Amino acid sequence: MKRMRLFSIPVSLCAILIAFTLSNCSKDDPQPATTGKIGGKVTALATGAALLEATVIAFDAGNNAPVGITKTNNSGDYSMDVPEGNYFLKFYKQGYESVPPAGIQPVPFSVTIGQTASQSAEMSPSLLANAGSISGKVSVGTTAQSGVLVIAEGNGSAYSAVSDKDGNFNIFNVPAATYEVKGYAADLSSSIASATVTGNTATNNVSVTLSQGASGSVSGTFKVISQTTIATPPVNMDISLVHPVTKETVPGLSQSLPYSSSLTYSFSNVPDGTYVVRATYANDYIVIDPDYITKFGDYKVTITGGTPDLSSVDIVATSAVLLSTPTNEMSTTVPMETSATPTFQWTAYASTSDYVIEVTDASTGNVVWGGFTNSGGTLTKNITIPSNTTSITFNSDGNAKSELISGKVYRWRIFASKNNVQSGSWNLIAASEDQEGLIKVK
Repeated sequence: MKRMRLFSIPVSLCAILIAFTLSNCSKDDPQPATTGKIGGKVTALATGAALLEATVIAFDAGNNAPVGITKTNNSGDYSMDVPEGNYFLKFYKQGYESVPPAGIQPVPFSVTIGQTASQSAEMSPSLLANAGSISGKVSVGTTAQSGVLVIAEGNGSAYSAVSDKDGNFNIFNVPAATYEVKGYAADLSSSIASATVTGNTATNNVSVTLSQGASGSVSGTFKVISQTTIATPPVNMDISLVHPVTKETVPGLSQSLPYSSSLTYSFSNVPDGTYVVRATYANDYIVIDPDYITKFGDYKVTITGGTPDLSSVDIVATSAVLLSTPTNEMSTTVPMETSATPTFQWTAYASTSDYVIEVTDASTGNVVWGGFTNSGGTLTKNITIPSNTTSITFNSDGNAKSELISGKVYRWRIFASKNNVQSGSWNLIAASEDQEGLIKVK
């Protein structure tokens, strides 16, 4: 019998084959994703054209801390990697209004590992003619500091930005004037830099220096006194310290507390300055009691040398008036398109005597129609709607300060009022959500 001849493979060739096989297995079996993505497109509202170098800032929805900053490319696209969690975005560009409008907090969204959350934006041209900008760097000593809210304040106005990973910031659309520029973040005290802006000019190299050790504190109570059944009680209540002019939340000074009709809150490591204590700003069917706000203004506290001027800031909230149409959905701050003469509709609110509507320019906060006149703490209703009526057409009384302009974003709110028969007075008992009622005129 003939023996079968066996062929041997050299050891060196064997090693090469094994390495090749392992290499191919590695390529065919990629590592699992550990982050998610946020991506989208930024375009001009009027034309749909892509906007290059629009700044996109992602914030952690739990504590309002900035977690990522990027810019759009030639196609108006952007993308950033973030851990799984809840976020919101803000969009800025020289020559364009910010998105969402100033004073309106974005609605949060979720990011899942391995998936992209699509978040696009449409921007309208700024109404400020010949505006300039302010740019510079934030540092603690000689180390660049990211995630700091930088505010330029002057002439009763204020404009803001957030420092990026290299400490750089750029404040867009700033009118010609001289400003004090200051940084805000928990546990960090700021120097004050001066910046003079001229028309259509960038003011560069403004240095904001911070030091650690801010020691102020703010505390108080938060009570919900409901006038009617709360549609869907929230799981958590949000409360933050915000800048009194821009209403931007100071990074590190925001809390989300388990819902209760009565709770306490406390902030520490607060820098010197004046702050608005803002609560239940999210779309959660609860609003701060409007009677106090319309008569006395926001809940404010000033800290000097680490000591607050108030021992306690106690806030009262109530159930919200629910808007029907036209309004953005509660899950987004994308405005609903309307005509220049929309008919506003809302849900009847229990125990109200009448309603007041207020329509404001979302970019400036200026009242366009309705609202109140406040003289020395005495409120006068500029328009009164009977309690058995839950709709009204814009400017039906002919008293609007201006028409609604095509392409602009506005916000409307409804306030519920109740008469005090014995005293002959009245007070506000509820209002609609802060983040609802956004409309965009076609």
